[in-house]
This record gives sequence, structure tokens and C-alpha cells, in this order.
Amino acid sequence: QDVIRTFTAVFTSREDVMECFIEASTVTHEKYPDLYSSKLLLESLVSCLLSSGTQRVLDEGDNCPARLFAMLACYFEEWSNVKVRKTKATLNWTQIFEFNHADDHTLVKYLRKRIDCSCLDKKYKEARCITKMGTCCNPSCSWPNQKVERSMMFCCTRCGDANYCSIECQRAAWKIHRGDCDNIVKLKAAFDSKQQERVI
Repeated sequence: QDVIRTFTAVFTSREDVMECFIEASTVTHEKYPDLYSSKLLLESLVSCLLSSGTQRVLDEGDNCPARLFAMLACYFEEWSNVKVRKTKATLNWTQIFEFNHADDHTLVKYLRKRIDCSCLDKKYKEARCITKMGTCCNPSCSWPNQKVERSMMFCCTRCGDANYCSIECQRAAWKIHRGDCDNIVKLKAAFDSKQQERVI
């Protein structure tokens, strides 16, 4: 709980989501360095976040806290997979940040798949009729809040990390995305190379 309090105290202090998230992660990492390198501690934290998110959804009210818990759970799962377990090349930041404004369908489905009980089954049946929305990675996207039906979206074919609503948005955002894209491609190539060396 202390870790969650430390993270959220910094994260909720500003409007820029990415900047706040990075600052909160840095502060938490400095205060709890053992957490970021321990598979067991990370699993325990993720379990706590999923439980808290699930409880907020069941309490029937504002799902904003549940979205925050889901975003943190996703982040720490990704961190564990990339930095500790080494089963992935990079953190999927697009997936992590999508929880900031996730629709109830996406939120409930994510939590339901990761908990060991059926307490969200009823909520999931209710939420299934909600159209799943995604966020276009073009900051100048013309859709309100850059939100578009997920079924209409596609991801960058190079890195597989950035989602767009159209070719036009992808082209418009290329200058912004290119540096991250190049970096992700390099990291994935290095990761795949190491994986192949282990097989041989």
C-alpha cells in the first residue's frame, strides 16, 4: 500500500500524464529499489493493484481509481516482463497509458482476465455492449480526445507499439514517433538475437 500511495501522490499532482507517470516511477524506484528487481514483490504489488481496481469497479461509482490501478498493474506487469523476467524486449507504453481513459469494457475485461474469482462476471456482461475505444497516437488527431473505435485502428508495422486511426494520422505523427520507433525496433532486434543465441 505504501508503494501505491507514493506513486499516486506524485502521479496525481500534475496534468501531463506521461511526465507525471515517469516522475512517479522515478520517485517510487528511488524509495523502493528492491521492488523493481524482485519478481515476487512485483507479483505481489500487481495482485494488490488488481484487487484494488476490481473492488473499485464492484463499488459501482466512478471508475477513475480503477483505471489508475489497472494502469499501474499493467505498468508493473510490463516492467517485470521486460526488466526482471526478460520475456519481452520493451514496455508497451501505448497499452499502459490507454488505461488512463479506458472504456469500461476494456477496463473490466483486463481486470477479469487477471483475477482468480468470478466476481466481475456480471460487470463484464454489462460492459460487453460498450464499444472498445483506443487512443490514436497522433496528438493532432481530429477525433475527440483522439479516441476511436479500437476495431478501426491499426498499429505501426515497424515497432508494433503505436496505434493510429488512419494512414493520415500515422503520416502526420511520423516525425514525433520516428525516434521511439527506431529505438523500439533496435531493442526488439537485440532481444530476438539474444533469444536465438539461447536456443542455439
